[in-house]
Amino acid sequence: MSRVAQRGFTLLELIMVITIVALASVPVLGQFSQVSGSLLLDEEIQTAAQLAQERAEGILADRRVQGYGTVPAGVVPDVLAGNDAASSRTVTVNEPPAGSGCAAGASCKEVIVSVNRGAGTLAELTFILVNY
Repeated sequence: MSRVAQRGFTLLELIMVITIVALASVPVLGQFSQVSGSLLLDEEIQTAAQLAQERAEGILADRRVQGYGTVPAGVVPDVLAGNDAASSRTVTVNEPPAGSGCAAGASCKEVIVSVNRGAGTLAELTFILVNY
């Protein structure tokens, strides 16, 4: 009976391939943790932008319904609840800077809505209210 040559890998070759693949996968797996952290920050920034937009729309609605005088000058902190309780939202209303484009004979207010978490600002929205 003749022996047929068998083809395949030896145990040593398989162990070497597994070792090489394991060593090559370490940097790739490290990137997954970096990506997940980046996605979390992106989600926080998007949520902060939505919170700023929500407050700005509320200010515009108040101005439309109750009048221009209902938007007081100064700094007003907002209290956020629920999932957003870790963030803080601040509304700053002051005179617009010179050259901001306020029409002659009109009253203008610069409104800045900022959303912060910790020491950093995640989103800031600035607009001008005009009373003709």
